[in-house]
Amino acid sequence: MGDVLAYSTGDPTMRTMARFLPAAALLVHSVATAAPQPESSILPSVGDPTTVLVFARTDCPITNRYAPELRRLHDRFAGRGVRFFLVYPDPAETDAGVQRHAGDFGFGMAAVRDPKHALVRLTGAHTTPEAAVFVGDPAGPRLVYRGRIDDRNVAPGKTRPSPRTRDLEDVLTALGQGQIVPTRTTTAIGCAIAPLE
Repeated sequence: MGDVLAYSTGDPTMRTMARFLPAAALLVHSVATAAPQPESSILPSVGDPTTVLVFARTDCPITNRYAPELRRLHDRFAGRGVRFFLVYPDPAETDAGVQRHAGDFGFGMAAVRDPKHALVRLTGAHTTPEAAVFVGDPAGPRLVYRGRIDDRNVAPGKTRPSPRTRDLEDVLTALGQGQIVPTRTTTAIGCAIAPLE
């Protein structure tokens, strides 16, 4: 299966998160938890639902520990129109491996391989698991949040029994209530996304 063109025409300033993100040249390889998806754009346009990208690796134990929480968030917000995608940035991962991982851990959401790091560059993601939340805007998809799912991981190897702050859920709740959400980031703790060689 080849790459899927999701957007065209880019802007080198898109890393500045406070700005609106214009459509960017995104080449992603689309797979689903059960079967290949048809070609489609995954970032929202005006009037489209909020889109959540969750960066994942099949070999990251922290990603795997978050599977129940990510499934809970998906089940809570997908019914309200929020779209969720697991994004696998490791170019060595295969469609079959990604499908098996997403199914075995029960994430319950579509999966996208990002072997050329188009979405990694667009969002500025550095680790897995790390979430990026986009809303549709006349100027193009706008990134309103990038960072941890919650604050359960305090430092590498150090976790709380339960989170004090549920960052991703708070952002999605605010958006669902029609609030204007200022762009913000938090530091995600997990497995590093290795740069492309």
